[in-house]
Amino acid sequence: MTTHWDMGRVGRSVAAFCCLLIVVGSLLSYEGLRRSENGQEHLYFPSGRFLREATVGFREAAADYLWFRFIQYYGAFEKGDNDLRYFDLLVDAVVRLDPKFVEAYHFASLVAWSNLGSFPHSIDLLKQGILHNPDVAKLPFQIGFTYYVFYKDYPRASFWFETAAKCSDSTDREKRFAAFARHRAGDERVSLELWKNLLESTDNPQMIELSTKMIAEISAKLQARPLVGPQAPEVSP
Repeated sequence: MTTHWDMGRVGRSVAAFCCLLIVVGSLLSYEGLRRSENGQEHLYFPSGRFLREATVGFREAAADYLWFRFIQYYGAFEKGDNDLRYFDLLVDAVVRLDPKFVEAYHFASLVAWSNLGSFPHSIDLLKQGILHNPDVAKLPFQIGFTYYVFYKDYPRASFWFETAAKCSDSTDREKRFAAFARHRAGDERVSLELWKNLLESTDNPQMIELSTKMIAEISAKLQARPLVGPQAPEVSP
C-alpha cells in the first residue's frame, strides 16, 4: 500500500527529474541557436537557486552534468561558435548545486580574467569559492597570484599566499610564494621568518637550497641596514 510519504517522495523525484530535463533541454537547445538579424539570442535556463531546490538528492550529479555542458559551451566559444553571455548563469548554477566544486571556481576565475578581461570578477569568484572551501589552498593562492603578477600589489599578494600556506593541503609552493611576495613588498623580516619556516618544513632538496640562499641574503641585508629611530638591534633568544 502506497503511503502519503511514498507519494510525496515520488512527487519530489518526478519534479526533480523534470527540472533536470529542463536543464538538459535548455543546454541542448543552445547548441542549435544562431544569432538572429538583430544579434539577439534567447535561452531559457532556470536560476541556480531554483535548481538547488529542485534537485534535492542528486545535486552533485546535476552539477557534474552541467559542468560537462559548460566545458562544451566554453569549447564552442574558443572555436568562435558563440560568445560567453551565459557564462555567469551557468557557473552560478554549477556552484549552487555543488558549493564544494573547487575546480569550477578556479577555472571560471581563469576565464573571467583571460577571456572576459575582468580581474575583479575573477577574484570575486575565487572568494566565493573560499567561503565554501576555506581549507583549500588552490583558491587563495590564485588570488595571491593575480595580485602578484597583474596588479603588482605585493602586500595583498602576501596576505593571500600566506592564507594559502595555512591550508591543510598546502605545499612548498604556497610557502615559497608567500616568502617571495613579502620580500618584494619590502617586509624583509617577515620574509626571513617565512623562509626559515619553509626550510624547517620541507624535505625537497631544491627548496632547502633556495631557502638557505634567501635566508643568507636577507640576513646579510638586514645586518647591513642602519638602524632607524628608536629601533633596537635584534637579540638572539
